[in-house]
Amino acid sequence: MPGKRAIARTGARFLIAFGVLGVAGVLGAAAIVVPWPAFGAAPAYLAVSPVPSEQVRVCPGPLLTLAEDSTQAKTASSLGRAATAAGAWAPAKTASKTAVPAGAWSAPVASLLSAVDNGKTTDGAAVKLNIPVANGASTAPLVAGSQSQSVAAEAVLGGLAVAACGEASGESWLVGGSTDVGRTTLVLLSNPTTVVATVDLDVFGESGRVTAPGSTGILVQPGAQRVVSLAGLAPNLRSPVVHVTTQGGQVVATLQQSIVRGLSTGGVDLLGTSVAPGLEQSIPGLRIENLPADDAGSDAGGVASDTPSVRLLAPGDTAATVQIGVMSEGGQAAGTSVEVTLQPGLATDVPLSGLAVGSYSLTVSSNQPVVASALGSATGTNGRDFAWFASSAALTGDFAVVTAPGPSPLLSVLNQGTKDATYTATAENGVSASVTVAAGAAGALPLFASTRYLVSGGAATVSSVGYADAGMLASFPVRPPGPLAEAIRVYTH
Repeated sequence: MPGKRAIARTGARFLIAFGVLGVAGVLGAAAIVVPWPAFGAAPAYLAVSPVPSEQVRVCPGPLLTLAEDSTQAKTASSLGRAATAAGAWAPAKTASKTAVPAGAWSAPVASLLSAVDNGKTTDGAAVKLNIPVANGASTAPLVAGSQSQSVAAEAVLGGLAVAACGEASGESWLVGGSTDVGRTTLVLLSNPTTVVATVDLDVFGESGRVTAPGSTGILVQPGAQRVVSLAGLAPNLRSPVVHVTTQGGQVVATLQQSIVRGLSTGGVDLLGTSVAPGLEQSIPGLRIENLPADDAGSDAGGVASDTPSVRLLAPGDTAATVQIGVMSEGGQAAGTSVEVTLQPGLATDVPLSGLAVGSYSLTVSSNQPVVASALGSATGTNGRDFAWFASSAALTGDFAVVTAPGPSPLLSVLNQGTKDATYTATAENGVSASVTVAAGAAGALPLFASTRYLVSGGAATVSSVGYADAGMLASFPVRPPGPLAEAIRVYTH
């Protein structure tokens, strides 16, 4: 009997051990199937709005010409003077109960940059605008400025050129211009900072990236403007795109293009920077005017110079599939969208044929980052002219617009918000005009020249100002302020 009891005790121990192992196995399987509870917390942070500081803008200055037998920037000379208009709108300290916010306009302090590459400085130079902040102000004012210059069919230039007064940056994209026969393109580099800017120009064309000696290490002294002929770096390009990067100081980059057809001028334009490469680009306010019937196919090997088109570049290493949508200012789609495939690094002009006279907004969607701008042309009693329309980023909330002198300025708005918006443009004298634009649609408001406006009513808006007359065409985008005025997240432990 003792032997049987010992055997029973031993068997019981084995059964208990197997039971424990079984429970452990079940618990282990459960641990695999059921996730363990997570313990943690999001890092704490404070949103700090920096104290507003002085803002600076630069207007590119008068139109320039080069000697016919030279591609060196040192031979540039200005042709007449540009007219500049600017202003800063500061909101009132007490909240307004009206539809239009209360506030006041002030004038920036203007000074001239040193025109080291301009052999005719009596015509003036690039204009630096300083916008001080009032004592005790808690928000930065809304700043806007533009310049315009009209040349009546001179021997080398003719047409209307308008540009926004821009904010200095360490990187920018100039999507436009040409160095083909009869085309002259200059790159204007304005340094409003107190530090020397070392500038590199990376040039792309229809055949890819261009190896251009002299395109790197360009020194722009503080408070000075340099002028670089693009033909001196990359001649015979139909579709250039210029990537501007700086070290040290920052610059405002502007592109000037002019066209000569035989003994006749074909227009002149000043082009500001486009939005950095992205999957979505927006170009509001493309103006289509009367076009000559005899110009189709005049530019062998490329898009005819007077055909409305979109210039695109995928600067990465992967081909991009791009969809271009066209919408009239009334919000109705204009024909079908265009789909193209871009080879990496090759600048491409895509024609927009069959558009009626009017104003349009373009949307560019891509599966790879791209840069974009559009080209429009006009002909009439004033001759021929053209204009580049750069892509622009969305403005959040109210924004300021100041129109330089010029014919029939038109404010184009693309409503990228989720709700319909009623945009109201209120001039400094209190006169206002409004337009209601559905979500995702485009609209337009006529403006007066040489006038300051506060535009209210939108939540996410891409906008531009265009000018047009019989044979005159120009445009500039309305850009959001730089990131330095945004709130900063300060993380705490």
